[in-house]
Amino acid sequence: MSEAPFTKKPRRSIFRNSNKSSKIYEELSIVTQVGLTMAGCIGFCFWIGYKLDAWLQTHGIVLVIFILMGIAGGGWTVYRQIQDLYKSDRKK
Repeated sequence: MSEAPFTKKPRRSIFRNSNKSSKIYEELSIVTQVGLTMAGCIGFCFWIGYKLDAWLQTHGIVLVIFILMGIAGGGWTVYRQIQDLYKSDRKK
């Protein structure tokens, strides 16, 4: 006898080059993570500098210092993230 009329057939992949598209998504997530890390560090330090500036009434001096600290801290964090990625790629 033939198969039952309502048996499920295996689905084909939605993406034809699933390995290639997963690599693109992986790289896109890395770029997004780096950008959000940098923006988060700068934004957080901006907020702290703004609040301290209003509290201490220093007319923007503390704000500028904290923005520079946010840029430096964000840059250092992004640098470490990229170094960790290269270390994990070398192990593979």
